[in-house]
Amino acid sequence: MVPKTFITGYSGFSMEMPTPLVNRGDEDAAIQMTAGFRFLTDVSPLFPYINAVADSAVYYEKPEYIKFKLDDCYCALYPEKGAAACFSDREQALSFMERLIGFLNDLHRQTDSIRPNHKRYRPVSILDIYRLLPGTNCRACDYPTCMAFAGAIGLGRTTPDRCPGFVPPISENAVYPVYDKEGSLISTVAIDIDTAKTRNELAIHKAQIEKLERKITDYERKTVSEVEPIPEIIETDLTRRELEVLGLVAQGGTNVEISEMLYISPHTVKSHVINIFNKLGVNDRTQAAVWAARHRLV
Repeated sequence: MVPKTFITGYSGFSMEMPTPLVNRGDEDAAIQMTAGFRFLTDVSPLFPYINAVADSAVYYEKPEYIKFKLDDCYCALYPEKGAAACFSDREQALSFMERLIGFLNDLHRQTDSIRPNHKRYRPVSILDIYRLLPGTNCRACDYPTCMAFAGAIGLGRTTPDRCPGFVPPISENAVYPVYDKEGSLISTVAIDIDTAKTRNELAIHKAQIEKLERKITDYERKTVSEVEPIPEIIETDLTRRELEVLGLVAQGGTNVEISEMLYISPHTVKSHVINIFNKLGVNDRTQAAVWAARHRLV
């Protein structure tokens, strides 16, 4: 259980000066320093909560520690110590330490409202992962090579299902957390899941859906082919202007709107509408619109 009194400070603060950054192609290339420190209490109870909310968080199993990003700085926390980078001077690092402690204490106060993420990263050999790949460098996974894809899987940056040729698993299991009455993780339970059966069922459903989609497409094509072709010439006594007016009437245009679009007076539009009704043998604008739709004017 997370103690009521949590991080009150740190000790053993030190700064390391690594090799200057070079070949960055700009004049602002500077020495970036790393800060090391020790907490006055064990912060590991907060790791699952950091894992749940922090940017780019990765929770490692052995040794137990967590990496994450806070305010564009990278942190690595162990139960009672940690490190952060990259800083240009000691003052900047000390300022960040205050921000880090504030972040952890705020997180501690919010643990009741945050669902912890206990998933831990277990490193796997990149070469072992590479052996599961087809080695074709097909780039279907959006990585330039199979080795790059294997490295991304090893770092937890992508998943095997991105590769169409990845070797299917023999077995899989889900790990469930077991909590005590106070909400602390006391153990885990692994249960085997027959995902192969699920994948086969999904494949069957997918094939059925694709078959149905093909039938629908064929039906649509057949329906379109059976539709009466659009006549190239509409046999009617309507003049060109009356056809223009009819098309706008069918689209719901009023006499005033049609007059503005055709740059003619509303009175002229009204005359055209009356002539259209007489020539088509219709009594209102709705019947005229139906005639226009039937003859593909709209």
